[in-house]
Amino acid sequence: MIAAALIYALYRTSFHPPAPPPALEFTHVTGSGDVQQADISPDGKYVVYLRERAGKQSLWLKHLATDSDVQIVTLAENTCSGVAFSPDANFVYFVRQDRVKPNGDLYQVPFLGGTPRKMLAGISGAPAFSPGGDRVAFVRHTPSEDSVLTASLDGSGEQVLASYKAPEEIDPYRVAWSPDGKTLAFAHSDPLPVVATIDAKGGSPQTIVGWWSRVLDLTWLPGGRHLLIAGWGGGNTSQLYEVSLEGGETRRQITYDVSDYWSIRASADSKTLLSLQHQTVVTVQVVIPGKESEAQSWSAGNQSWDGYVGLAWTPDGKIVYYSQPNARPSIWEMSANGSNPHLINNGIKGSFMPTVSPRGGFMAFYRYQDDGENVWRMDMDGTNPKQLTHGKEDFDHAITPDGNWVVFTRTQGGKDVLMKVPSGGGPTAPLMENAHSATISPDGRWIACAFSPGHNQPDNLVVVPFEGGRPAKVFPLLAAVNGADYGLHWTPDGHAISFVNNVNGVSNIWEQPVAGGPPKAVTHFTSDKIFWFDWSRDGRLALSRGTEPTDAMLIKNFQ
Repeated sequence: MIAAALIYALYRTSFHPPAPPPALEFTHVTGSGDVQQADISPDGKYVVYLRERAGKQSLWLKHLATDSDVQIVTLAENTCSGVAFSPDANFVYFVRQDRVKPNGDLYQVPFLGGTPRKMLAGISGAPAFSPGGDRVAFVRHTPSEDSVLTASLDGSGEQVLASYKAPEEIDPYRVAWSPDGKTLAFAHSDPLPVVATIDAKGGSPQTIVGWWSRVLDLTWLPGGRHLLIAGWGGGNTSQLYEVSLEGGETRRQITYDVSDYWSIRASADSKTLLSLQHQTVVTVQVVIPGKESEAQSWSAGNQSWDGYVGLAWTPDGKIVYYSQPNARPSIWEMSANGSNPHLINNGIKGSFMPTVSPRGGFMAFYRYQDDGENVWRMDMDGTNPKQLTHGKEDFDHAITPDGNWVVFTRTQGGKDVLMKVPSGGGPTAPLMENAHSATISPDGRWIACAFSPGHNQPDNLVVVPFEGGRPAKVFPLLAAVNGADYGLHWTPDGHAISFVNNVNGVSNIWEQPVAGGPPKAVTHFTSDKIFWFDWSRDGRLALSRGTEPTDAMLIKNFQ
């Protein structure tokens, strides 16, 4: 008994259970809110990041230990579609690209700045270097094809490893090179997003069956059996995941919050991760044009995305709007003075873009499901939901003034087609090809929409008869009007078509008079973005307005 007691005492004094791993530590690297790209040096001591202010982009280098940074490149009128450190961290590589071209050129600049030197042409997105730094992997995008290539830094030995014809695509334009230099990883549509690996010397891509709805970025972990992925994994925000190459199963989810994480990079030992954290801080406002200083905010201005993906006036002067409290997309309603906010489509998951019938009685909305994106309708109290369309990508809807038709956009065969469907349900019918973003005039006679002429030409704003025929009016769209997010609306008097115009990060409502002449500003805000808007019958504007800061986030103690 004495011997046993001595042994036990010795054991208690000598045995120390292993300490738990330190908790992940999240710290912001930047606080400007305008970061577009970033990478971390292999030793984890430096971060290079791309900023965009007033439409101009520049590259900056930050020393993490001293929290000091220096600008190393300005891009003037060009844009940067990707940035990366060389494996030895002596150089920073970036892709300089004309804003209207599908790909750009790879440049090299010394670590602490200097004169950039052009290395390769025809690159889309960030470059990825072999462990020895002698070869680079990249994506090349053209209107008809996306390809994964490798080449020497002098441009020689270019090799195409995989290609995908449109409408399939490589998304994002990002290739990751494995730590042993033998394998590349990238994401593409099949038609749903999947991750594929391929031998760096050539061969057939091997697909990892995915569970994500979109991949935004990926990188390897040491050992070559796990990837880090930034993307949507079934939730409503993009998060960070560690994924096994064996079947694509999640080993662990790294982030859990209402922010979006748009990228993922890692130091060579993977103890330090770098991501871009994107936040959406938005509020619903009511404003009278010309009295912007008196704008009234009727929601909290938090990250519930109030009105971000749709809002609309009701005929009796209330506002229905999209919101996602606790990251659950839904449609809400409140009075015009912001009182009595309440959920109106409880149980209908994935609801966006509410549009109210001008005659009242029902609203149409867009719903995302695993089998497709379609237009639905429901009564104003959220009851009697009914699916109206049954395509793979049906969206961007408007309701005729008499409430009899819903006009929407269907993406099929790589092009947008304007369609209509009876508001009570029934067969769909085409209206116009190469068109989207429809809005219907108050008298129901005309459709205004964005029309794509093709051949790399910018979209036009056209006015066509609702019953079909050639455009009666054709107007150029302002260069600052952004992509498919036109948000076209007829003004209540039917004399103009209004839209959101973004200039240097500030949004305002503009209008194009139907009678002709140049477009003109309706609102005169000096800050923030407008994400969605709608006119009331008495000429007030309901706006979803706020900011979208994006900053580089450091995650320590990962491995």
